[in-house]
Amino acid sequence: MADFIFPFPGRELAEQELSYDLCYRKIPEEDRGVIVERAWQKGCRAAREVYEKYGGSTDFKKIIEDSGLTIIEKDVDYVTGGRRYFSDYISGQKTVTLYLGSVQMWADSNSLDLMTAENLILSHEYFHYLEMNGIGQASKEYQVSMIKLGPLKIGRTGIHALSEIGAHAFARSYYELAKRKEEPKNGEHIEL
Repeated sequence: MADFIFPFPGRELAEQELSYDLCYRKIPEEDRGVIVERAWQKGCRAAREVYEKYGGSTDFKKIIEDSGLTIIEKDVDYVTGGRRYFSDYISGQKTVTLYLGSVQMWADSNSLDLMTAENLILSHEYFHYLEMNGIGQASKEYQVSMIKLGPLKIGRTGIHALSEIGAHAFARSYYELAKRKEEPKNGEHIEL
């Protein structure tokens, strides 16, 4: 991972990610920073735990397979609704689908080799697996009313963007841990 450039959003862009959520306007302004930070920290904590569990391995194909999931690779650039998709985790089927054409384009545009790009994308999806299988969904930790008619509030829904923020934090934190381990300065020991 020498000269590693990280293409996933950092903490500084997490609030922007939240603003893309369809329920954004329903979130009181004073809650926005709090829930973003909570989702970001959830991703960071999960990254540290998985990093320790797998001895710092960045081979997410192996980590995913060791977790009982199947990786399906499709050689397509998957674009729907004007949005490019790189992968999908489907919890009920225990699968992660990797869209290799999309991943290759993303790798090229971020100066990454394909294997590094695949592992980054898979690490993001692995966080979604963790959400469904142990740590709980970040998207459900904060809910807003689905429909509001005057004082009447009907239904509750989570904030999907919080899961994406957690997944970005997971991927970024995991690879920052790996980079620090790979590049200690002046013989220093990095504590995880």
